Amino acid sequence: MNIRHLEYFVTLAEELHFRRSAERIGITQAPLSLAIQALEADLGARLFDRTRRTVSLTEAGVALLDDARAIIARVEHAKESVWETVSGEVGRLRVGFTNASTLLPIFPHLIHAYRTQRPRVKIELHDLSSSRQIEGIGQRELDVGLLRLPDGPQPPDIVFEPLTEEPLLLAMHARHRLAQAKSIRIIDLRDEPFIAYPRGVALFSQILALCAKRGFEPNVVQETEQMSTTIGLAATGLGVSLVPATLQVIAFPGVVFRKLNDKDAMTRIYVAHRYGDANARARQFTELALALDRRVLSN
Repeated sequence: MNIRHLEYFVTLAEELHFRRSAERIGITQAPLSLAIQALEADLGARLFDRTRRTVSLTEAGVALLDDARAIIARVEHAKESVWETVSGEVGRLRVGFTNASTLLPIFPHLIHAYRTQRPRVKIELHDLSSSRQIEGIGQRELDVGLLRLPDGPQPPDIVFEPLTEEPLLLAMHARHRLAQAKSIRIIDLRDEPFIAYPRGVALFSQILALCAKRGFEPNVVQETEQMSTTIGLAATGLGVSLVPATLQVIAFPGVVFRKLNDKDAMTRIYVAHRYGDANARARQFTELALALDRRVLSN
C-alpha cells in the first residue's frame, strides 16, 4: 500500500470529483485514476462507485477513510519528529563540565541561552573531570564537554574548540611571605608546600608542566578535588595553590590572590565534541558557546 495512493484516495473521497481532485493534488486525471485502481487492487475491494456523472464512496471506501486519514497523519507526525530531531529541536543533550568552569562568566549565559533557544531539548549536566569527560565523549556517554586539555596526545575522533583563556593566580594565606611581593614568578614557588588537585586532573597536569619547565616539581602536601576546598585550605596556611582567576569570586577570609609575572601562566577552557558527529544538538551547543565567547571577549 502506497502512502501517496492513500493521500489521493482521501482527496477524492473529500471532493468526489476526479477533475477537482486532480487539480487539488496538482496532477492530471489519468494518474489519479491509475492510483485509485492500484489501491483497490491492493485492498481487493472497490472504494468508489463511478458513473459518468457522479462519484461516491462504497461501503469499503467509507470504512477505509478514517484509517487512511490516521495513517497519513501518523506518517506526517513521523516526518516532523525526524526533522525536529535532526534539526536539534528535540531530544537530549548530555553536557560535561568541570567544577571550576561553572565560575566562568560564559557558563551560566551558555546554559541559559541554550535552554531558551531549545526549550524542548532535555539538557543533562554532568560534573566531571576533564579526563573523564573526554572518555565519556569518546564512549558516547556525553555529547559535549567544557574542559581543560590534559597532557599528552588527545583522541583523534574528538574535536577541541578553544574557548575562554584566563590567568593562573597564586592563592595563599594573607600573611604569607609572598603576599606583599611586587612581583611573583612560578620559580619563586620552588620550595613552597602546594595544595593541588589529584594527579590526572588536567589543571594539575598544566601546573606540573609549568613547574617542570622551570626545573622543579611542586611539593604537594595536600590534594583536593574541589577548587573551593583548595581556597579553604589555603586560608589555613597549609600551603599555596595555583588556581584559575575565576576562583577569586570565592571570597574566603584570610586568603589573597596574586598575579604571576609569567606569560605562560594561563589556562584555557575548551568545548569538546565528537568529530563528524551528526548530533545537531551538540553542534548547536558548540556554535553557541563559541559565539558567546567571542561576545564576552569583545566586551
